[in-house]
Amino acid sequence: MNDGYLYRMNDAAKVQLSKEEMALVSDPAWILTKNSIMERAVQLMAELSQHYEPELTGLRRVVEAAGYILPANWDRPKISRGENYQGLPYVVLDQPRLFGKEDILAIRTMFWWGHYFMVTLHLKGVMQERFAGELERHAGDLAKAGFHIAMSGDEWRHELEDDNYRLLQTDSIDKSTAYPFIKLSAKCSLDRWNESLEILFGLFRTLVRALGE
Repeated sequence: MNDGYLYRMNDAAKVQLSKEEMALVSDPAWILTKNSIMERAVQLMAELSQHYEPELTGLRRVVEAAGYILPANWDRPKISRGENYQGLPYVVLDQPRLFGKEDILAIRTMFWWGHYFMVTLHLKGVMQERFAGELERHAGDLAKAGFHIAMSGDEWRHELEDDNYRLLQTDSIDKSTAYPFIKLSAKCSLDRWNESLEILFGLFRTLVRALGE
């Protein structure tokens, strides 16, 4: 028998399905349910964005009073979705969303399948310099609301894991200035989906008020 043929036959085992996988691939209901949940997550972000926008008026005044001219669309929502953040689907709302080469002022609300919702503040450059003091003064309120601070040094890791974030302390903001960014994040568990609109808006508002109105 041809050795190449035997190799191809052996290699075919890599594409075989387990019993559990066979049951899933034969059943369209679960993927249709997944698609429905993802659509509802997008709708939730759209609803949140309507509540977020009025909260940003005062923040614009604070930023521009410091001499920084914000782009016209900085407070407009951007909703995106994907299938592969660490292998799992997600939906993201960025609002506000100033992502410059040097300066970042953004609040990201994220649904991550199988994990949680999270609300994350990301500051960098002149925005980090402008707001680090404000965040330090409000560290107690932020910690009470459940915010953690990124301490891994990787500003593009989002997950609230022990090697990436730790619970905010009163001196955490000052220590984090060793990095060229500040990220604060708090989560809402998925079993609280039906309350998530109120919870996520509350976390967003806590961040905005800590930055100054």
